Amino acid sequence: MYSEQELKHAVELRNEIHRAALEKIRIVFPDVGSVVDPYPVEAYFQEVWDYPGKWYRVVGTPKGAGSRKNLIDTIVRNTLEYCRNTGKEADADSFYKLIAEYPDIVCNYCIITKAEGDSLYCSADSHRRALGSAADKLFDGGREWSYDLSRARSKKIKSKALFAPIGSDEWLNYRKAFLCPPSKHTYTDADFERVNSVLFPGGTDGLEVYRWTTDWSEFFDDGREWWGALCLTVYDKSLDRFVVIMASAAD
Repeated sequence: MYSEQELKHAVELRNEIHRAALEKIRIVFPDVGSVVDPYPVEAYFQEVWDYPGKWYRVVGTPKGAGSRKNLIDTIVRNTLEYCRNTGKEADADSFYKLIAEYPDIVCNYCIITKAEGDSLYCSADSHRRALGSAADKLFDGGREWSYDLSRARSKKIKSKALFAPIGSDEWLNYRKAFLCPPSKHTYTDADFERVNSVLFPGGTDGLEVYRWTTDWSEFFDDGREWWGALCLTVYDKSLDRFVVIMASAAD
């Protein structure tokens, strides 16, 4: 049996983990009020053998759940899957409202919560399907800009390279595309960090990033003249969604 004090500590830990998971879940489903936790409160007790050769009961993450971060990510994935399976609509308005405060950037964003015909997972094929879904939305199904996705080629890059400093390589990178378009603006690194803290709240650890060639749509033609063109697909494992980023501009 557990004492009242032990149960109190276990409930407090479980509630803390649930709150941390809800913060992530509400980025996608703002109205969610509870999480799907496969572990009952009793699972938050562990028996440990310690000096002087005695078993002790401690409060901690359930056995087999891994670290606190791993447990939170598991609860987030379970809850997101439950929401989608029950027909709940995702809401990306919070990000789109934020990015509307930056009308002078040339980066185009599209959040894809489910690539067409695809259950989300990390693979080049899933990234390609997400890119196709984004192209349909951003290019109005080919009516605004023509494109041939079969020509697109990709290369997986390190997740930390997504936020690389300006000038870190010879190519146009994401930070440079945001901060240094042909037509100057007053946005700073603080604005870049603000936008991406909402877009990728878990940082780079849970991201899978593919960089794509830009010869598959006339959208990128102007940028390739001299300033540069950019096409990225980013899969966020913790939120189980893709973010597609495209940039191209001429002076």
